Order: sequence, then C-alpha cells, then structure tokens
Amino acid sequence: MRLVEEAKQAGLTVFGLLSPAEVRQRRKVRLDALAAHSGARRPLASRVAGELRGPRLGDWTFDSETLAWGNALLAQTPPCDLFVLDELGPLEFDLRQGWSAAFDLLAKPLPCRLAVVVVRLECAEAFLRRYPAAETLTIRRPADATRLARQLRERCLRLPQRKAASRRP
Repeated sequence: MRLVEEAKQAGLTVFGLLSPAEVRQRRKVRLDALAAHSGARRPLASRVAGELRGPRLGDWTFDSETLAWGNALLAQTPPCDLFVLDELGPLEFDLRQGWSAAFDLLAKPLPCRLAVVVVRLECAEAFLRRYPAAETLTIRRPADATRLARQLRERCLRLPQRKAASRRP
C-alpha cells in the first residue's frame, strides 16, 4: 500500500496488517498477510485447493497459523502514527474468525494518531453498529479509490512527527 510507504518515508511510525494479492488472469488467487511495520510476510489465503489449512469462506482457504500470528500482532499494537488494517469482512463479521483481535483493539482508544481500516462493503453496516463514531469513506468506483488515497496521504503526511523519547540516566 502506497500510503504505508509514503508515511514511512515521511518519518511516521506505521503498524498493522496489509493483505496484498497475487492476481492471475485478472483473478485473485492468493493473499498474503504483510506486517506494515516490519515487512514480514506470510501466506494468508488461497483459492488453490489443499494449499493451506484453516477456515474456509467460499472458495478461499485461510491459513490458521497466519491468522494466529496476525491476531497476536494486532493484540500488541504499540503507539504509532498510522495504523492500517486490510481488511475486515465476512470472515470476521459472519464467521467470527480472521482478524478477530481487531474487534477488541478498535473497541478502545487506539494508541495511534490515524487509523485506516478497510471494511468490505457488505460488512459496513455491521462495522458502524460496533463503532458508530468511525469516520467512513466509501469506494464504489476506481476514481473513488484514487481520490481517497490522495486524501489519506495528505492527512497522514500532515501529522507532525513525534518527538523521540529522551532517555534519562
């Protein structure tokens, strides 16, 4: 996600999970879980039968070990400038699996200055029932995504850098 890279280049601290896709013939076939702060990457989901073991949703199989790793990471979210989570959807809302640690994390004040949480459109109402104070932005067409990315980038880059904590002897 370009927003994460630009925030890092601007000296902001970033934390969270991204889900980059592998696309073949214009179809997503695999997803990885990518730790935004470290770049650590693990296989998250696959449409290839038998490739991963864990919960299923439609023709996707999610890797149980990667879900546990990602939830442990979310549960230990440190103070940061930008928190990102891609994404919450039917796996979390309907099956109560996936990035389930996000629900507890988002229920309390986040230790970050700006949070960007991607929520599948079909789960938006359920998300807003849980977090009615959330500011929402909807992407319905490619032009919306471009506009939204620009707005988020500008907002993120306007955050003043945190001062490094001074060490006392």
